[in-house]
Amino acid sequence: MRWTVMIGGRNSHDDALRVGWDSLKECGIGEFSLAGATVGTDASQLKLKVMDRVCRIDLSSERMSYEDGEREDVSAYLRILTLHYLVGARDKSPSGVMVSFREFEGGALYYSAFKKRTIDVLTGTFGDDADSLRRAGERLGATTLSSGSVSFRVKFFPKLPVDVLFWLGDEEVPSSANILFDETAGKMIATEDLSALAGALCIRLIKSSSKAEPVGSK
Repeated sequence: MRWTVMIGGRNSHDDALRVGWDSLKECGIGEFSLAGATVGTDASQLKLKVMDRVCRIDLSSERMSYEDGEREDVSAYLRILTLHYLVGARDKSPSGVMVSFREFEGGALYYSAFKKRTIDVLTGTFGDDADSLRRAGERLGATTLSSGSVSFRVKFFPKLPVDVLFWLGDEEVPSSANILFDETAGKMIATEDLSALAGALCIRLIKSSSKAEPVGSK
């Protein structure tokens, strides 16, 4: 497992990006369509849906950018996740069976860190406001599910769905949440990457909701 790739500093990110780009270039360009990417007329150009946005991937310049024209950069850890997914998902398909982070290799050992990074962020942010979470999911193009007070499925990558489940608390029981992955996700990317992916989803949900802090609020 690559447990140092996403939790290290800049050197770790740089090393992971270097390995990721090299691995990507070892694959045939046509193989990436199997992971859900669109291959451009220029053989060095790919497009991949990442949650609610389309990411442009240029193998020649080793750059990624969002197609929506926003000036926001694709973060280093999201670039790493994208590279890992494109290589790992080519010959995999989701089964439709959703499981906890604990079910993946090393997941039980690192579950507390995962929970702090993801589930606790959701409950701490949305607490008693399930409607804001529901609307955030809708903005990401999520599919509504029937569990809990609010639940939905987001396609983080085309072949890697993630379920978000939220139960609104009351005076006696606090609000709670869970995040589930397709059981094949651990065959596409490492367990550590799944933690980073869920963290990225939580950040995107918050940014897509009324809970995001205005620019300059701090």
